Amino acid sequence: MRKVLSLLVIGSLCCSLAFGQTRPVTGKIVDDKGNPIPFATIKIKGSTTGVSADVNGVFTIKAKTGDVLEVSAVGQKTNSITLGDQNLVTVALDNAGEAGLQEVVVTGAYNIKRTQRSSSSAVQSIGDEKLNTIRQADVNNALAGKVAGVQVRSQSAAKLGSNGYASIRLRGESGLVGSSNVLYVVDGTVMPSNAAGDINPDDIEDLSVLQGPGASAIFGAQGANGAIVITTKRAKKNAKGLGLEINSGITFDRVYILPNYQNSYAGGGRGDLTKFNWVTGMPEEWKALDGKYFHDYVDDASWGPRMVGQEYIPYYAWFPGHERSFQTAKLVPQKTNSRDFYNTGVTLNNNLNFSKAGDNYSIRVSYTNLDVKGLIPTSRMQRNNLGVYTTIDVTSRLSMAANVTYLNQVTEGQF
Repeated sequence: MRKVLSLLVIGSLCCSLAFGQTRPVTGKIVDDKGNPIPFATIKIKGSTTGVSADVNGVFTIKAKTGDVLEVSAVGQKTNSITLGDQNLVTVALDNAGEAGLQEVVVTGAYNIKRTQRSSSSAVQSIGDEKLNTIRQADVNNALAGKVAGVQVRSQSAAKLGSNGYASIRLRGESGLVGSSNVLYVVDGTVMPSNAAGDINPDDIEDLSVLQGPGASAIFGAQGANGAIVITTKRAKKNAKGLGLEINSGITFDRVYILPNYQNSYAGGGRGDLTKFNWVTGMPEEWKALDGKYFHDYVDDASWGPRMVGQEYIPYYAWFPGHERSFQTAKLVPQKTNSRDFYNTGVTLNNNLNFSKAGDNYSIRVSYTNLDVKGLIPTSRMQRNNLGVYTTIDVTSRLSMAANVTYLNQVTEGQF
């Protein structure tokens, strides 16, 4: 009896050793039609061990019985298989279709599209979602911080209407004088160098930045400083017939950094106040100011008398028509100095667009209203942008497209 038990224990130990022993396993990865899938990835689940198949879909991996092999490949659905005691396996992967292709499509010159992998130059592509994470009034500011190597040199927010024409560099400065103008290409059409402010970010489907020499060579000498290639949005066939989209955003601006002005001495270049004496021939209203003192208004300096609350004649007191005409005031420092001069800037950006597409046509109409209350008092900007984008398939090999854009901008207090 003891001999029988000993034999059973030894046999089970041998089985355990055989089960846990690592061995080379050879396999082949094929698609749903039986064709080999090259360069597929094979990984043992729960471990860091993995290999790649060769060009014929064949692989060899060290594994043990009970291991789960996870197999994946570009354009195929991931599959897994549990190893038994076999040393040869075949794993079939199903086609993932369009859902499995996640590779970014890069737009090249003149509306030609190619995959990122097949592009021979440095190209960075951005979709509309990343471009409009924070709604911007122009393309250049929307690009800031989103593309490596792009320098966006914007104007101050107080200078209304200038942000769209901000300087942007893709490959650095190319000369000692002037600026490096970037080429803008919209749906295959080369735009003027100052067209950045006229391109509506709400109408952009994707944007590609070409800054390598090879990419710039596509456009010849005019693309020497790099190019920004833009594809506009087109209507997509909708089961409900008509597509409607509304986008809205609001931005507040406050002055952050100001020069550190002195706030102890009044304006002018003289340290003493000047006495005013009324004489015949002067306006009768000025008699109320006779014998009072004023500081130097002519010299645009800050070396006037020290402000300690003395009585003086402000510059506005000489003019009629307001509640403080012909009255003196106390010469005291302003608590917040020049900061009180500025407004809180408010930018309202609203877009409404609708689209409709059929079997052989598409049309998209987009309207954007931009309303900006400037940081500087009395400054304001109103911009209305209307765009119509249409395509018609004349034949299976011929399509016609048209983009029509109307832009109206009114700026008050332009500096």
